[in-house]
Amino acid sequence: MSEKKKVLMLHGFVQSDKIFSAKTGGLRKNLKKLGYDLYYPCAPYSIDKKALFQSESEKGRDAAKEFNTSATSDEVYGWFFRNPESFNSFQIDQKVFNYLRNYVLENGPFDGVIGFSQGAGLGGYLVTDFNRILNLTDEQQPALKFFISFSGFKLEDQSYQKEYHRIIQVPSLHVRGELDEVVAESRIMALYESWPDNKRTLLVHPGAHFVPNSKPFVSQVCNWIQGITSKEGQEHNAQPEVDRKQFDKPQLEDDLLDMIDSLGKL
Repeated sequence: MSEKKKVLMLHGFVQSDKIFSAKTGGLRKNLKKLGYDLYYPCAPYSIDKKALFQSESEKGRDAAKEFNTSATSDEVYGWFFRNPESFNSFQIDQKVFNYLRNYVLENGPFDGVIGFSQGAGLGGYLVTDFNRILNLTDEQQPALKFFISFSGFKLEDQSYQKEYHRIIQVPSLHVRGELDEVVAESRIMALYESWPDNKRTLLVHPGAHFVPNSKPFVSQVCNWIQGITSKEGQEHNAQPEVDRKQFDKPQLEDDLLDMIDSLGKL
């Protein structure tokens, strides 16, 4: 087993491994200082960007901003597609789980999972019983130490609900933006409330639908990871505190461009 600390990074809908890596540069640099390597798999479903990103269309530009991606990206992907006639109806193809299983076998094992938007929704479902869902042994993938959700949601389709009834053992940090108009607060909180009280932490930032890269915010996330993975944190089975006062105002130096992209209204 590799002694390196590794994190599985699951990108959002209409993103890619490359886009998510670029969007999480600040977090990646700070986690690297803590000894973590971040791994970015790319979802298997290619999305027709021409239909979403029409260069002369205001609708196309808004779509790029809404999903915090780029209209100029070569390729964009998703983990699953919703039924156009029913938002809460969808199925995640088995090939997605097979792909992630193989990715873990080839690149893991992983200490934690971090996801954004659809990737966080998928990640939240996976960590309800990671090894069983991906058909992994404890030798292939030891117990995860943490899960972080940025704008993640509970999978709504009825076929996935029973997994959330399990007592989830993986400590979790759930992050939402006060101005997020893509994933409603109620959906984010539904995922958060799937965890036991002593296994969940909620962190709110003043921005919209993106992963903040401001230094105070990234420090809070890294401090949470350090606290939850420390020997003391594991022994006492407690969630470390985060200082929400630091996020009363946006950190303009690092987050302004992301906020503009996400809002799409300036």
